[in-house]
Amino acid sequence: MKTKKNMPEKVSELRRQAEKKLAQSPANIEMMTQEETQRVLHELRVHQVELEMQNEELRRSHLELEAARASYFDLYDMAPVGYVTVSGKRIILKTNLVAANLLGVIRDSLVKRPFSQFIFEEDQGVFYLHWDKLFKSAE
Repeated sequence: MKTKKNMPEKVSELRRQAEKKLAQSPANIEMMTQEETQRVLHELRVHQVELEMQNEELRRSHLELEAARASYFDLYDMAPVGYVTVSGKRIILKTNLVAANLLGVIRDSLVKRPFSQFIFEEDQGVFYLHWDKLFKSAE
């Protein structure tokens, strides 16, 4: 599993990148008039408010995504029937516990395996025909 940077590390990295970018831009504050300084200060304040509003929107979106994820978990993982999510190449991407139990394997061992491994050999021709029909007709 990938490890995510914690928030202070992300912020300090972002700040380091911003300072590097700022150092590359030729801005000489000492040469600015008072009006130019006030204009720049106003622009910075407006930008700060915009960023705060964007941050609040991101937080709201994050909460909505968490709620949707929890709902999806309830629908998918807690369903009384087996669900398997399969890629276009017939590889298992995700499965719920019921499906793993029905197939008689550990849930984590199903991911990245061909779905066809769990179809009787004599039924695989029917499976492939149905699969091709499904993707050609999108029905």
